[in-house]
Amino acid sequence: MDRFTRVRSGIGSLLLFGLGLLTALAQPPLWILPTLWMAYPLALLLILSRRGWRGAGLFIFMFWWGQIVGGMYWLGWVVGVDLATYWWVTPFAILGLPAFLALVQMPWWLAAWLVVRRFDLGMSGAVLIFAGAAMGAEGFRGWAMTGLPWGPLGTVWGFHPLTMQLSAWIGVFGLTALTTASAAGPALFAVRRPGQALAVTAVPLLLLIGFGAWRLPTVSAQAATPTQTVVRLVQPGTNALVRLDDRAKQQRVRDLLALTFSGEGHHDVAIWSETSIQFFIDHFPEDLAWVIENFPPDARIITGGLGASPGANPIPTNTAYVLTNDGIQARHDKSHLVPFGEYKPWFVRWIPIAAFSAGSFWEGAGLSTWSLPGLPPVSPLICYEMIFPGAVIAPDGPRPEWMVNISNDGWYGNTSGPRQHFTFARFRAVEEGLPMVRVGGTGISGVIDAAGVVHHRIAYGATEVINLPLPQPLGITPFGQNSRLSFWIVVLALILSGFTLGLAKNRKNLPPKM
Repeated sequence: MDRFTRVRSGIGSLLLFGLGLLTALAQPPLWILPTLWMAYPLALLLILSRRGWRGAGLFIFMFWWGQIVGGMYWLGWVVGVDLATYWWVTPFAILGLPAFLALVQMPWWLAAWLVVRRFDLGMSGAVLIFAGAAMGAEGFRGWAMTGLPWGPLGTVWGFHPLTMQLSAWIGVFGLTALTTASAAGPALFAVRRPGQALAVTAVPLLLLIGFGAWRLPTVSAQAATPTQTVVRLVQPGTNALVRLDDRAKQQRVRDLLALTFSGEGHHDVAIWSETSIQFFIDHFPEDLAWVIENFPPDARIITGGLGASPGANPIPTNTAYVLTNDGIQARHDKSHLVPFGEYKPWFVRWIPIAAFSAGSFWEGAGLSTWSLPGLPPVSPLICYEMIFPGAVIAPDGPRPEWMVNISNDGWYGNTSGPRQHFTFARFRAVEEGLPMVRVGGTGISGVIDAAGVVHHRIAYGATEVINLPLPQPLGITPFGQNSRLSFWIVVLALILSGFTLGLAKNRKNLPPKM
């Protein structure tokens, strides 16, 4: 450890930032997982080498800042929606927001550092405590402060259904904890604990893979069984964020209608992406009338569009509609808005710019379940609402039998953003035991069963219309039944295990009584 204490703060900070960037290579769509076992041991050793809390806090911040910048670099593409106006915001988008998110997470690892130092818990205890604190930090970022749980470390296991199965019990944040423990395990080699290093590194991986090898064969057949419900995915391959005049907006809707009602094969519901209809169809009857005037009698479309909030002075809403030839059958107003994209958080309201998507939107009442004639109950999720583990199903009312996520990934461009978003959809399906149907204007669209298996995937930027049977749901998962309890059980179990292991080490090293 002496060689790590000699690392200066300036050089060490740059090194920690670089190690954080390196871990982003393990995230989708690259999946270069060995980078984790290279970066985490060095990062943990450098953080624990600091004698003061300021130095430790700086190293922790730099590591997570690098990791979040690497995972969310595509934020710079968002500015391109109106580059002429917002070009100066680019560095704030790429570096500023990740810096804030790193600050939100930092206290968890700093508290872990303080506990390890105060009680001299040793490296074995530190690895487990830091793993539990990493899980707590991601959950805190997603649930308590910013509501932006984009890119949890656990998503590095989204490349195959087998490695995703444990999330049905402990969620993707639980996979973050296991991944952190395993990846940091080689740090024990630095304190000459090779047996412990191998055990701490291998056991989480064996648990992850072994559980998947047991569960996937038991649920895959039921999850893949088709129902009688047929969904039509309509991906136009166009970016709805491009500024359009009214005539072009109308033409976009007519193109979608042509795609929807062309071709052969019966479908029970067609699905369009978020913001497909850029007219206030709930506020202006004449706009709704021309959209539905040529619907066949049995037609039904789930689509995203603009809406209007209740009251005399309506505010725009980001809304999902169910349309038939009789009009609007159901609606869901987006309740979890994107910071900076759909509203300005309180801490940046002094900045003299509107939200990037043409101003702030009204916040909907919350998650909902649609019970529609001829369709299984469904949970509608608009874009960003889908990324929240344990918060994609309305707590009241009947349990849905599937989820539908309409999105507009034109925000991200042809970057890792749409690939990450699709991976998050797969995790929500496994966590809840429900199939997920996802449609984006530019993609990526597809049908995912409740075991996380992709039945069809429409590539980014492609124009495609396809009919697919909706897969069967599974029974409610332990995580779906009580996600918060599952979360805290894992966090506390790891922290208490690390504390107990560290104290046991101290007792073992005490001199014998005379």
